[in-house]
Amino acid sequence: MASDYNSAQAFKVARHFEFKNGVNIQSIVDNKTLTYKDSMIQILDVDSNRDVILPAERNGAIFFIKNENSTYAITVKNAGASTVAAVAASEGSLFACDGSDWKLVIKA
Repeated sequence: MASDYNSAQAFKVARHFEFKNGVNIQSIVDNKTLTYKDSMIQILDVDSNRDVILPAERNGAIFFIKNENSTYAITVKNAGASTVAAVAASEGSLFACDGSDWKLVIKA
């Protein structure tokens, strides 16, 4: 069956969009490894510099990580333990995956 997609048609949502259990607010006292069962939005308060390890690469996957701590940093790593980016104290970052690697998209 041929696709009718021509990029001229807009996808419309008539109501607000909500991710059920989409936000995790947590204090962590150890490194954290994310899975695809975890919330896409992670608001983390760390007790010292900590690592957050993203799950294995999957095309289109995203995670937003906010560092609630005003002193310590979070180092975000891919599943192979290579550093993707650091999330400084009181900073937030959006990470997206193209299927082969995690990328830092926005840092604020």
